[in-house]
Parts: sequence; C-alpha cells; structure tokens
Amino acid sequence: MKKLKLLYGLLCVLVVVGLVVDLWQVNAQSPPAKNLSTALGTYDASVYGAWRSTIAVGFTGTGSQTMTVCPGIVVLPDGRNFQPFASANGTFSPITVDPQISALSETVTPTASSLVAAPTGYAGTQPCASVTASFTNAHNTAASGANNVASGDLGIQEAINDASLNNGGPVHFVIDPGIVTLATGAANTNIGAVSIPTRSVVTVASAKVTTTIATCAGGWSLGWSTGTEFTAANTTLTAGTTTDSSTVTLPAVVAAATIPVVHCTTSNASAGAVHAHIEGYKNVAPAN
Repeated sequence: MKKLKLLYGLLCVLVVVGLVVDLWQVNAQSPPAKNLSTALGTYDASVYGAWRSTIAVGFTGTGSQTMTVCPGIVVLPDGRNFQPFASANGTFSPITVDPQISALSETVTPTASSLVAAPTGYAGTQPCASVTASFTNAHNTAASGANNVASGDLGIQEAINDASLNNGGPVHFVIDPGIVTLATGAANTNIGAVSIPTRSVVTVASAKVTTTIATCAGGWSLGWSTGTEFTAANTTLTAGTTTDSSTVTLPAVVAAATIPVVHCTTSNASAGAVHAHIEGYKNVAPAN
C-alpha cells in the first residue's frame, strides 16, 4: 500500500513538472499578444485598422453611389466580430476604396449602410453590407480585386464606434505615418492624413529628424494648431535629433478633430524629414 501511495505521489509530481515545462515552453516560444482589440476595457484602434472587405457589386458612375461590400461583419485578428460600416451616434467610419490601385484609390465617409444578403455566387459566410457614399471615381466590380475596401483612418473611428455601441469606454489610438518630408511652402507639415479624434487626450508625441532640416529658423516642434502644443521648439536640426532634447508639454487635450503637425517656428524649411509618433486616448460615450 505504501508503495502504491509513493508511486501515485511520484506520478503527480511528474504531471505538475510536465505542466510547468509546457507552460514555460509556450511562454518562451510565443510572442506577447499584440492583436487584442480590447484589453482591460480599452479598445485598441490599431487592431481595428486591420480589417478588409471586398466590393461584390460595384458601380460605374460617380457622385452618390451605392455598392455591396462583403463581408459586412468582419473578424478582427483576435476573433472579435464587428461592423465597420455601421454608424454610432450618427457617425460613420471613413473607408478607403481600391487602395491598391493609385488611379482609383480614394477615402470616403459613408452616408448610409445596412446589412444585406450576399449576392448570388458569393462564398462568404457573413452577411454583406450595402454602403452609400459620394465617390470621385467609379469602382466597378470587374475592375476591382479582393480585399479592396479598408479602414480610412487607421481603425480609429471603427474602434470609437464599436466602443460606443458596447456601452462606451476608452479608445487608444496611434498616428504614425512613417517618415514625412517637411513642407517648403508653409510653416506646418501634416503628420499623415488622419486626425486626432475630437476631445482626445494625447499622451505621447515624439519625433526624430531623419533628414537634416534646413532654414527652419527658430527650431521645429510638434502640435496641432500653433504647432507647439506637444513640444517646444527644438533648435537642433541635424539628422538623429529627437524630441528628447525638447521641452514636452504632455498630456494635452485636443478639443476638435485635427491632423497633428510638425511646425517650423520663424521660417519655412527648405529641406528635411521627420518621423513622428502620436498616441492618446478618447473617452467614448455610449450610443444608447
């Protein structure tokens, strides 16, 4: 009997050790999860920017047009289902159509949408969406390829709408278009084409000079209106300079939706490029 108990105890120890080893191997081999659309109640806009749909029924005209897009309910990398074309609090998310065809690509904001049955021959399992917007270009089904409808704002409004439709909550957003060449005909250079959401709190605003800035007398800074709301002027213009050598005034509350900018203080740049990175949060109210 004692031998059986000893054998049973040894077996339990081996099982526990095996589980510990397995867990260690999983943690050692698997990178941290980066695809969670929500974590601790916060909606991550960067994950919402990963969805794609396809024009199933297009159009040949311009102006106000309606197309059928499939699927109308998309699945995010973490398995979450949501409707990118649905509005919340009367606001639709901008979409980019035919991003892979430069002559056709455009970003529009829908004016109406609804879920509809998939057209004959479509093999998807999710319902499709009827989407109406005003278009500059025709987007005919025959000329379009797969996955030719995408987020128009890095997933920011999609995350805001999904949060709103699920009783509200904070949305974390990132604006990082990569290296931006400074404008030579104006003091401000837009950091990409996506706006900071209305009434958001910017918590991160950093940048690095990737190409030496010329004739930007008085220094360069980051902001959204005067151009100095995030950082004070940095008079070092050489490549490799970062905002670590600037005075940073964060967090900052941005009242109206606006594109962040790199600002030259007293004269326009004649050359130069900057890689800026903006992050922040928007508190979203419930839709109902």
